[in-house]
Amino acid sequence: MSNTKPAAGSSRRFARALARIWFHSLQRQGKEPTEGATLYVLNHPNGLVDALVPAALLDRPPRFLAKATLWKVVILKPLFTAFAPIPVHRRQDGEVGPAATARTFAAVHEAFVHGESVAIFPEGTSHYSRDLAPIKTGAARIVLSSPVPVKLVPAGLVYGERETFRHSVLLRLGEEIEYADLAGHGAEPAAVNALTERIRCSLEPLTLHGPDDEVHRLAEKLAWLLAEGPTRRVQLEAVRARVRLLEERLSALDPDSRADIERRVASATRTLREAGIRADQVGNVYERGLVARWVPGFLVRVALTPFILSIGALFWPAYRLTGAIVDRLALERDVQATYKLLLGLVLLPAWLVLLASLAGWRFGMLGVLAVLVAAAVAFLALPLAERVSEDVQAIRAFLRRNDPRTKELLAERLRLLDAFPELRIWVE
Repeated sequence: MSNTKPAAGSSRRFARALARIWFHSLQRQGKEPTEGATLYVLNHPNGLVDALVPAALLDRPPRFLAKATLWKVVILKPLFTAFAPIPVHRRQDGEVGPAATARTFAAVHEAFVHGESVAIFPEGTSHYSRDLAPIKTGAARIVLSSPVPVKLVPAGLVYGERETFRHSVLLRLGEEIEYADLAGHGAEPAAVNALTERIRCSLEPLTLHGPDDEVHRLAEKLAWLLAEGPTRRVQLEAVRARVRLLEERLSALDPDSRADIERRVASATRTLREAGIRADQVGNVYERGLVARWVPGFLVRVALTPFILSIGALFWPAYRLTGAIVDRLALERDVQATYKLLLGLVLLPAWLVLLASLAGWRFGMLGVLAVLVAAAVAFLALPLAERVSEDVQAIRAFLRRNDPRTKELLAERLRLLDAFPELRIWVE
């Protein structure tokens, strides 16, 4: 079980290539430490995909602490070679003991001595709960026992739709957590517990987690309902900020007022679904200049659509099989993306080899080359295919702009904005 660290540049390039295939939009907020020993502490809402995001978005991709049982999963071994995570033996896996813990700490401290960055999920496990899971003390103990000073940086992961292929993600870096007043106490329980609480308090505002499940769920629905105008990619930082603001406002309401808001949000959401439009398209003004600039690109995309569909159809069976397998497994939502990604890494190359073999048998090397070129074109054309889908959605919203349901939605949206005027900064 090697801890040899690969070249940072190669692991970052690999992570970014993989992330750009999986995600439609990769977003980052906050400042990254440019040098020195650093420990990132992150929330853990989306399985192994959570590790891919900072590996792709940080200039110094960190080495992750990962449960030791993952080394038994054959499909993960190439990824471990690329990213060199540090194994952690957990009590629930029956492999924990003083010696195992000491080896983990020693490996992390060695990385710190060499000025490397390391990342840990202090919740200890991926989960779909709206609130953060209890923060374990490992991160605090690692930092307080480090032989060299360590920058302790909280980072929040915010997903658009965490289990969906080609969705969006935000990595939100917070301010460094101060712990100089605790450093002289080593791994004493009081110091460890105090730093662990600081980690939790620093993580929560960076994420979409919240302690009140009912209020948090309503805040999320209302935040999406009062989204900014149509954009090609949703700005998850704005969504996160809206949710945080709405949680505070909704918590201050009396139960009857909150219930009224919830009823109105449910009604508006249902109407949106029936009308087939998105919340950000309600009340959109389709200015002539904007439409004129959109038309030429739209015509080009329409002309290319048959070509895009014919190329994409070659690889659709492998894509559909991946989704069908995951659906049949009835997995929790926090691990669905992980299974889809890992299955895709197996099934898509296998399908490509099969197609290339059949083409080679029928047409020789020219057939093999054609399949490889088609695969490259399919991935390059993926954003273009998504633009066509957005075009269709935009046309649908334009045609329904005078629909009575759309007008009622606009009126309801304005009434909700009057109730929460702080949100106008994003909507306008």
